[in-house]
Amino acid sequence: MSGIKIANGTAASAETTVDTNGNMHVVTPTTESQAGFVAVTAENDSGTVTGSRLMRSIETTEDYRLRVGLDSPLFDLSFEGTTVAQAVLQQNLATMTGAQANGLYTLNSGNATTSGNNANIRTYRAFPLFGTFSTYCELWAKNVNETASNSVTEWGLGYVSGTSAPTDGVFFRSNAGGQLMGVVNFGGAETTVNITSPATNTVHHWAIEVHNEQVNFWVNDSLYGSIATPTGYPSPSQSYQLPAFARVYNSGTAGAARQFAVGKIAVTLGEAASARSWSHAMNGMGGGSYQIQPGTASGGTLTRGVAASGWPTSGTASAAAATYTATSAPATNSLGGMYTTPAISTLTTDADYPIFSYLNPVGTATLPGKTLYITGVRVSEVMAKAAASTNTCVSYFALGIGSTSSATTATEGAAIVAARIIPVGMAFWPAAAAVGDTKGGWTLDFSQAPLVCPAGTYVQFIFRPSGTVASNTLTLHGMVTFTGYHE
Repeated sequence: MSGIKIANGTAASAETTVDTNGNMHVVTPTTESQAGFVAVTAENDSGTVTGSRLMRSIETTEDYRLRVGLDSPLFDLSFEGTTVAQAVLQQNLATMTGAQANGLYTLNSGNATTSGNNANIRTYRAFPLFGTFSTYCELWAKNVNETASNSVTEWGLGYVSGTSAPTDGVFFRSNAGGQLMGVVNFGGAETTVNITSPATNTVHHWAIEVHNEQVNFWVNDSLYGSIATPTGYPSPSQSYQLPAFARVYNSGTAGAARQFAVGKIAVTLGEAASARSWSHAMNGMGGGSYQIQPGTASGGTLTRGVAASGWPTSGTASAAAATYTATSAPATNSLGGMYTTPAISTLTTDADYPIFSYLNPVGTATLPGKTLYITGVRVSEVMAKAAASTNTCVSYFALGIGSTSSATTATEGAAIVAARIIPVGMAFWPAAAAVGDTKGGWTLDFSQAPLVCPAGTYVQFIFRPSGTVASNTLTLHGMVTFTGYHE
C-alpha cells in the first residue's frame, strides 16, 4: 500500500524523499530570513541504563562566543607494587585488613566476616566543591561478594568512621541487602537512588559528578542515576571540602566476606581553567620532590638515618664527616641535606666528590617510573668547622643531572648516560681561615627551565677542592636543598 506523497509541485525535484531506513531527507534553508531553528545540543548519555537520553544545550556569550571549560586535575593515585602510599592515603583498619598487590588495594583482604569488623581508606587531602563547577571523583575498582548479607561497602567523597553512619558526603553504597545505590548525605541526612548493579568481581569505572544542584552517578561512562540537591539544602553535602574514601564494614555476622579492591583514585575539578601551574598540580597529588613516590617506600627523599648526611634524626650528631672517595663517595642516596667534609688534606685536589647522589627509582611493572623535575636549588652558606693551615684552597660546587651512575666518572655509551654538570658556585679559603668563617650561599631558580631527571638516573651534588691541599686541616659544613616535583 502506497503512502501519501508530499510534494510542492509536479516535478520530481519538488517531492519529498526518504532514505532506506525511512528517514526524511531534510536540507535546512540557506537564506537567513527563511530559516527556522536548529538547536545544537550535546548528548551526555545515551540512556542505555536510565532509559532516556541526557541532553544538554550548548551556551554562548552575549558576543556569540561558545562557552568552554577546561578541567584541572586535583589528585591521581595508582597502586603499583605492594607499598601503600602512606603520605597521601590514610588506612583505618579494625580487625579487617588491607593489602596492596597486583595493582589493587584490597579492603578486607583477610576475608573477615565477624560483626563490627571494618576497614577504610581515605585521602588526607580534601577536595573542593565549587558552586557552578563540577567536581569529579573517579575510582577504578571492583566489588567482591557485594550482595553478602550484614556487610556494607561505600566509596566516593565524604567522611566515614568505623561502622558508624557517614556524617557527610556523596558516594556509592552497596547496602547490607546487596542493593547498589547512589547517596547524597547532607550532615547525616541522606537521599538515595537505587542503581542497577554491573557485573560482579569486575573492575568498573565508577564516577561521581558533583554539582551544587545535582549529583550524577556514572558507571563505565553510562549514567546510572541522579539526585537533585534536596529542597532546603544549599548543596548536596554540608561540607564543601571532602576527602575521597572507600570502606567495608560488617553490620552483623556477614554471610560472606565482602571485599572492595581499588586500582586508581582520581579527582578532577571540571570546567574551571584555574591558573594553577602544572608543578602545583603535581605537588598537590603527592608528587613533590620531597616525597618518595608510590611503589618503593613511604617517606621522604631526604635521608634521616645517616649521621652527618641528609638530615640526621633528632639527637644524632651531625659534626662527623662521611668517607670521601674521589669520584665515587660518599654519594649518599638523599635529595640534599647537610654535609661535613673531612680535612681537605685527606682529599685529592681537583677531584670530584659526589656528596649526594640521589637515585630517581627505576620504573618497573610494580613501580611507577616518574620523571623528577628540579625547579630550584638552594646551596647554603658554607662554614669552616675546623681551621685551615699552611695553604689556601678553593671549594667548587656543581650539580650532576641525569647520570645512570652514582659516580662522576660514567662514560657515555649505548646504555650509559654521563652526568650533565651545572656549576653552582665557589668559595675561597685563605690559609688563616678560622672556625666559624662563613662564605655566602647561592639560590638557583630553574622554574622556567627545570632540570629533568628521568626514572633510573641520578641527581648529584658535587664538591671539588682545588689548590694545595697538603697539610690543610680545613673542614667545611653546609647544606643543599632541592625543590621540584615528580610527574
